[in-house]
Amino acid sequence: MKQRAERKLELFSAENIGGVAALAAECFTTPWSEAIYRRELENPQSVGFACIENGAVIGFIHCNFVLDELTLNTLCVAEPYRRQGIARQLWDAVRSMMQGVCTVCYLEVRESNLAARTLYESLGFAQNGFRPRYYSLPEEAAILMEAALT
Repeated sequence: MKQRAERKLELFSAENIGGVAALAAECFTTPWSEAIYRRELENPQSVGFACIENGAVIGFIHCNFVLDELTLNTLCVAEPYRRQGIARQLWDAVRSMMQGVCTVCYLEVRESNLAARTLYESLGFAQNGFRPRYYSLPEEAAILMEAALT
């Protein structure tokens, strides 16, 4: 009988940030570097969770906040683990941590990324704007979205 892998959510740390950066490099055309993620460890207005399975980062979320506004910068799940509820668990962890601190969350998503847009809508986000030529590699518009945290 195959034993089920152990999965857990952890706050970003020096131990998992290398895996976070490696997964970002796999998933995005213009990912943040490991150095940027390491700097975020020192930022008191930054929050990030990694989903770890058997010691490997298989998903992560990173946000920043100012006053009562949260910005979801990155939500990423490794290809073989998608559609298993990991993104929702990561979002729920951030939302729970930031409830009472922030009242709204904003994000940008590539116009063509229908899977992410559908996920964000299922998490309570709604479109509130549009930015042409926001992304590069390839050049593409961003859909702006927001969700209430209260």
